[in-house]
This record gives sequence, structure tokens and C-alpha cells, in this order.
Amino acid sequence: PHGQAPGALPWGVAVLAAGLAVEAYASRSTGAGPRLPAGLATGPAGVLAGWLLTALGLALAGPGLTHLCGVLLQAGRPGALRLLAGRVLMAEAARIGRPLGVVCAVLSAAYAAATLGDPGGASFGPLTTLGGLLVLGCTVATLLTAAVEARQIRSDTTAALLRLGAPSTMLRSAAALRAGALVALFGPLTLIVAELAALPLGPI
Repeated sequence: PHGQAPGALPWGVAVLAAGLAVEAYASRSTGAGPRLPAGLATGPAGVLAGWLLTALGLALAGPGLTHLCGVLLQAGRPGALRLLAGRVLMAEAARIGRPLGVVCAVLSAAYAAATLGDPGGASFGPLTTLGGLLVLGCTVATLLTAAVEARQIRSDTTAALLRLGAPSTMLRSAAALRAGALVALFGPLTLIVAELAALPLGPI
């Protein structure tokens, strides 16, 4: 099956844009805000709410973006390798897309927090570091679990392809191509969101 395009992509983009807008609007406030852990800069509570909306938007948009990766892999005149990789991404978009969006949100938050270190404040303490690693580890574990489940679900299809004479190297190349396509899309997206999220809490 090709996999139907997830319908939450427009909602995810809208929530993501709303979160960034809330952060930008809240950054104009001159009122005292909560101080973040480990000596990070202070900011209005609305900025933190914007961060939460941004994370929710990425989680909602993840399946649609994963499906889009599959569509782009098949653009033009795809060969068997791109066609196989794209079809698998489209079929698995709903399963692995949301964990990918959550990982993207966590990494963007971690990157933004790292760039917002207060030079005059305390450095990251062991509890803050441990908490961050725990959250990141849980999200990555969720993504890996979803990937393993997806691989088990398509095991029959993989066995059928091997029986039809498809070389195992082609299947591995298709998996590498899928991973590369996802990194090429979600990597820059993570950096862009992190930079935009960090602007309201940056030094004035």
C-alpha cells in the first residue's frame, strides 16, 4: 500500500507557527518571568507556552513530513531503489512520523537551551543534564521502537521481495536512503526551529 497522506500536517504547521508567534509576542513583555534551570536567561511565561506549542506542532506535523519525504523520493523518474524507499516511507509515515516529530522538538529545545546559556549564571548542573539526557533517551527509544515495529510489520513484504530475486544490498540501500532523506528534512528543520525558538530569550 502507498499509505494515505496524514491529514494533520496543516494543523501541525499552524500550531508550530502559532507557537513561534506566541514566543515572539511574549518576548516584548517587560514583566519578570520565570528563570529557567541551569542559569538560562529569564523570559515571560508566554515564551514557555510558545515552546510547548512549537513542540506540539512538530509532533503533529511529523507524519505529514515523513510522508512528504516519501513523495519527494519518488519525484521525477525514480529507479527501483528510490521507488522502494519512497513507498516504504509513505506507508510508515503514520507510525514513525510522530516519534520523529517529538525527537525533532526535543533536539530543537536542547539546542536552543545550549545556545541560551547565561554567561553570568551557573553552568548546567548534573540534575539538569541528567534530566535532559533522560528525556532525549526516552524520545529516541520511542522512535527506535516504532522503527522496529515497522520493520516487523513489513517483514512479509521483505521476504517476498527476496524470493522474487531482489538483492539484499538493495534493501539495505533503500533503508539508508530513507534514513538520509529523513535526516535531510528533519535536520535543517530542527536547527531552524531551535534558532527561532531561542530568539525571544536571547540577550537584548
